[in-house]
Amino acid sequence: MRLIRNSGLIIIALLMSFGVSAQTPKFGHVSVADIILQMPEYQQIGKTMEDETAVLERQFTSMREELNRIEIEYENNFDTYTPAQRTAKEEEYAQLQQRVQEFFTNSQQTLQRRQEELQIPVLNKLFSAIEEVGNEHGFLYIFEINSGLTLFQSTTSVDVTPLVKQKLGIQN
Repeated sequence: MRLIRNSGLIIIALLMSFGVSAQTPKFGHVSVADIILQMPEYQQIGKTMEDETAVLERQFTSMREELNRIEIEYENNFDTYTPAQRTAKEEEYAQLQQRVQEFFTNSQQTLQRRQEELQIPVLNKLFSAIEEVGNEHGFLYIFEINSGLTLFQSTTSVDVTPLVKQKLGIQN
């Protein structure tokens, strides 16, 4: 009984090894940067970010101008202000200066979150196309060639960048 069971396991192992050795693993590589820079959706992200940055820059400039106006007014009228007026103007200036700094910090964070929000669907589309190419062409692995992690690239590795571009409808 034990001999039959062990023989069965050996036969299964042999059959599996024939199946694995008969199929040569296929490896590919892709340049994500090359593809993404040509995707219309990614180019639109750049335009959207420029527009949203310009709006925030105008608001920031307006706040800085107001800050400068208060500073000039304070300097020009310093001799005529009472101590209480000076204190009030200094507090007004300090509060506005803090608001300007907070606006700047919040704007940077908002722009970063917005860019990430816009990039996620584009990256998902790209990675889906890479996965589809991999499945359609029987690749075992597809490596990103520009990531700096590829230590060796065999001549048998296939550049799938053109296939992914084709899948996304990008003309070379």
